[in-house]
Amino acid sequence: MNDFSIWMHSHALLLILTFAALFTIAWLLAVRKRLNMPWYAAVLLGALHVVYGVFCVRVFARMEGAGSGSMSLFGAVFFMPVAYYLGAKLFKRPMAEVFDLFAVPMIFTLLCARCNCLIAGCCLGTFIPGMELRWPTREVEVIFYAAFLIVFIPRVLKKKTHGEVYPFYMLSYGVLRFILEFLRVTDRTESLFHLSHVWALISAGIGLAFVLYLRKKNSVSPKTARHK
Repeated sequence: MNDFSIWMHSHALLLILTFAALFTIAWLLAVRKRLNMPWYAAVLLGALHVVYGVFCVRVFARMEGAGSGSMSLFGAVFFMPVAYYLGAKLFKRPMAEVFDLFAVPMIFTLLCARCNCLIAGCCLGTFIPGMELRWPTREVEVIFYAAFLIVFIPRVLKKKTHGEVYPFYMLSYGVLRFILEFLRVTDRTESLFHLSHVWALISAGIGLAFVLYLRKKNSVSPKTARHK
């Protein structure tokens, strides 16, 4: 590789996160009127959103006992909603709108993070029995994120989600990740079940609980519920 290729590879994560930040800023600028947000707030929040996300995944990885520099995407899954909730309460914005509108760039950022795994060669799947090929666990996650965004972005823009995007993401990702954990390489345990199995079940459980709650709430009074 030439010097430029080496530099690109060594700074891949920074470049990918910068791209995620630009997407987040562009998205928030596009939907800022729904949150009554000035353009400069959208730019600032777009940058802080990615910074906070990186902080979440690193802190969660350290909580799991991983080494310095490690990341756990479950940190974003569990900690980002805390920021959304507090932000909605503090600035008195509709809770459902905040969660739906911020879920899109959050999931896009996680998509970018998994793409970095492909570049860095980490988070590998185990070898398929009898073959020299590995299970495409990272690739499956990338496809999941992309498919999720393709399905939900139009629904969010048409205001058809009513706060369900993030809970449904937690539910579906929890189920997917629970299955993929059986096929992933991990250095934290030799057993079939990993700590991430626990996080996946918790994510799926929380997501299911909120999906059912919102479905019941919105079915009673959808016009009222979407503005609460």
